[in-house]
Amino acid sequence: MKVNRIRYQLGSLYLWKGVREEVWYFRYRDYDESGKRCQRNLKVGTLKQYPTETVALRAVDGIRLSVNSGKPQLKPVTLRIVVDRFEKEEMPQRYSTRAAYSSLLRLWIKPKWGNVRLDWIEPLDVEHWLKSLELAPKTKANIRNLMHLLYECSRRWKLVEANPIELVRQSAKRLKTPRKLTVEEFQKLVEELKDPFRAMVILAGCLGLRVGEILGLQWQDADLLNGRLHIRRDVYQYVVDEVKTSTSEASLPLAPEVIDELSRWRSQASFTQPTDFMFASERSTRKHPHAGGPRGDGAILQYHLKPAARRAGIGEIGWHTFRHTNASVMDQEGIRMKVAQELLRHADIQTTMNVYTGAMEKDKQDAAFRMARRMLQKKPQAAFTGRISGGKDTVN
Repeated sequence: MKVNRIRYQLGSLYLWKGVREEVWYFRYRDYDESGKRCQRNLKVGTLKQYPTETVALRAVDGIRLSVNSGKPQLKPVTLRIVVDRFEKEEMPQRYSTRAAYSSLLRLWIKPKWGNVRLDWIEPLDVEHWLKSLELAPKTKANIRNLMHLLYECSRRWKLVEANPIELVRQSAKRLKTPRKLTVEEFQKLVEELKDPFRAMVILAGCLGLRVGEILGLQWQDADLLNGRLHIRRDVYQYVVDEVKTSTSEASLPLAPEVIDELSRWRSQASFTQPTDFMFASERSTRKHPHAGGPRGDGAILQYHLKPAARRAGIGEIGWHTFRHTNASVMDQEGIRMKVAQELLRHADIQTTMNVYTGAMEKDKQDAAFRMARRMLQKKPQAAFTGRISGGKDTVN
C-alpha cells in the first residue's frame, strides 16, 4: 500500500505593489473544504517593515512552521526559525520583559546558536559557552532560562521531543553582596538632594519602591489625606506598563513624614493634576513629544543621585540600593518577616528572606557578642551575708 507523504512546504515569497503600500505575501499549498488542492496567500508585512527580500525571508521562516504544523519536518529546523516564531507568537506582553528577551536573543542567543539545528545543540556545549561569557551570573541564568523556554515552545510545536537545556547548570547567585546603606548614610544622601529627586529617594528608601513604580506614580495614586499610596503601574525606558507581578500592585501606608515631603514637592511641581505623573519630565522625549511624560531612571541616577552620593561620602549606589536598604532596616527594627513581605510586595517570602534581608556588619557583631556573653556567662555567686565562724564562711 502506497502512503502519500506530505512534504515540508518551502512556499514562495512575492511583493505585491498596491496603491498605498507594497506588501510581502507568502504563497503556499493547502486544501479547501472539499478536500481539493488550492493555493493560499498569507500577508507577511509591508515593505517598510521588511525593506529587503532577505529580511522578509527571515520572517517567512517562522510562518512556515505554522503552515507545516503537524506535518513531518523534512527540512532541518534551526534555532533561528524557532526564535522568529517565538517573537511573533509567544513574546510576553509586558514591555520590560519583551525588551529583556529581545536583547538576550539579539546579543547572545541568535549570534551563537541561530544557525545550529535544534537536534545538534548539546547541554554541555551550552554550559561551557555560558561559563565563557563575561557576564553576571544572573544574566547567564536569564540566557539559560530563555533557551529553555525556546525549547519548550519547540516541544509544543512538535519540532523536538526533548529539551536539552533542562540539563544545563547555571547558578544565578550574585558575586557581590548587594549594597545597603546605614540609616545615617541614607540621611546624608537625602540632605544632598533637591526635589523632585529628594522625594523620589525618600519613597524608595521608606517604602522600598522599585524605580519603575516611582516613575509610574500619578498624583491620583497618592491619597495624602488618608495616608495611602496606590502602586498601579510601572515605567521602563519611558514606556508606561503594568507592574512587575500581581502582588506588586498594592496600597501602602504613608507615614506623616513622607506625606509632608510629597506635599512640599507638589506645592512646587509644574504638573499637579490627578492624572499627571508625580515626577513628570519638564522636557519632551522621543517617546513623549510633549513635556509631562515620565522620566528616565538612568539619567536621574547618573546626573543627580550618584553625584549626591559622592558629595555625601557614601560611595557608589544604584536604584536597587534603596530597596535593599529598606529591607535591611526593617530587619534591624525587628519587623516580622511576613509584614516585610507584604510591604516589599514579594510573591514568595523566600525572596524576602534570601535576597533582601541581612543584618549590617555592626548588628551582626553586636549579636555575636551578646550570644557569647549569654552562652559563657557563669552562674551568679551568692551574696556573702554571714560571718567567719570556726574557720568557715556562713553563706545564705
